[in-house]
Amino acid sequence: MSEREKKLLLVLGATFFLILNFIGFNMLYLPEVQKADRSKMTSESKLKAAKMTLALREKYEPEMAWLERSGTIRTSPLEAQSKLQALLRKQASARRLEIRDSRIITFQPGEHFDRVKVLFKVTGMERDVLSWLTTIHQTNQRQVITKMEVKPQNNDLTRIEVEIEIEKWILPTLEEE
Repeated sequence: MSEREKKLLLVLGATFFLILNFIGFNMLYLPEVQKADRSKMTSESKLKAAKMTLALREKYEPEMAWLERSGTIRTSPLEAQSKLQALLRKQASARRLEIRDSRIITFQPGEHFDRVKVLFKVTGMERDVLSWLTTIHQTNQRQVITKMEVKPQNNDLTRIEVEIEIEKWILPTLEEE
């Protein structure tokens, strides 16, 4: 082999080596670096979201503690609805009211509270019905009458018929959050 052929072979070998390194870099190393960068960015965004959640928790924790101290305990919606319905029945029976209808309405989940509703229909003397209404409307227990329809009873004008929708706000159980 002549000197020129040796130089040409050396230049071609170096060029081939550089091309293989460039292809290897782009095919093997660069995708792994990009994958690591994406993973790092994802982890950083998750960390940022976790810090924001922690900051929000610190912001709302006193309010949640106040709710728990004030008698609003964590409970499931079905349990809260049945307790609310039982309370309405007990209070109506204590005032000698005739219960016409009692239905549980589908609860509405919320971000911080769940709202449970019960539809209740009673008839009785006006004084007894008003006493019952003031007893069951308990704002300090997050329990309010949201809808009410009052009309005189058709066959006896001394009695009235009341249909109410009562709503109670509850803290969801920890499993639901």
